[in-house]
Amino acid sequence: MEDLTQERTKILKEIENQKALSVKTTDSEIQTDNDEREEIVQVNNQLKDALQTFKDKIKRVVTERPDLFDNIDEETSEQLEHLISTIENQAKEIVVLHAQRDQIEEQLQNEIKELKR
Repeated sequence: MEDLTQERTKILKEIENQKALSVKTTDSEIQTDNDEREEIVQVNNQLKDALQTFKDKIKRVVTERPDLFDNIDEETSEQLEHLISTIENQAKEIVVLHAQRDQIEEQLQNEIKELKR
């Protein structure tokens, strides 16, 4: 009978240890989930701030230069798309102007050589 009592006591202690481990694991899992959630919330807030900054800058450009946005809706995304398109077009024009300048410069160099002869 004593052996059974000792065995029973031993089993009850093991069960208690398992419960304690289970509670600790659950607490750490909850803490990990909370940490991950907090990190996601912080990143989300940073993204919201960045988006708001873009919106504010676009609105400032629209206010200061409304002529750039003729026939453009008040949607920020459309205004941004229009700005990007305008910049791309200007970049293409700059390339063309550089090529024309290089061509004129070459012509002038040839004329200078001719005049020196």
